[in-house]
Amino acid sequence: MGRAQVVAELPGTALAAELRWRDPGAWAGFVDGFEQVHTLDPSWPAPGAELVWDARPGGRGRVVERVSAHEPGRLLVTEVRDDELTAIQRLAFADLGHGADGPVARVALALEYRLVRRGPLLLVVDPLFVRRALRDSLRRTLDALAADLRG
Repeated sequence: MGRAQVVAELPGTALAAELRWRDPGAWAGFVDGFEQVHTLDPSWPAPGAELVWDARPGGRGRVVERVSAHEPGRLLVTEVRDDELTAIQRLAFADLGHGADGPVARVALALEYRLVRRGPLLLVVDPLFVRRALRDSLRRTLDALAADLRG
């Protein structure tokens, strides 16, 4: 199983960052490759709730996320699947205190994934290309979330 992770310091509180993340209606503003919500369980982000979303053309296609754990302001864990991978996505939120411009939160976004396709070539392709592309996408997402939180 591969792993890609990024950590960022974001403006505001951990709860504010988590509240923004758990609103899929806002994802177009910061989730890399996100186009639109297809279906959303009204109990989202309660454990067991499912969100189905579509990526932009040329992207991941249809993505399904099912919540496996949620602790408001601290943690959101989802099982993710699309045509290319299955994964556990883990978002951990923590308050760091106050900086010069106000409260600061730390957000860690990790993806533990397994590629759907298998084969000897993927043993080389995954660490060299796939993992890096996933990490870059996670970084773009957290960078855009930071900008979104700044307003």
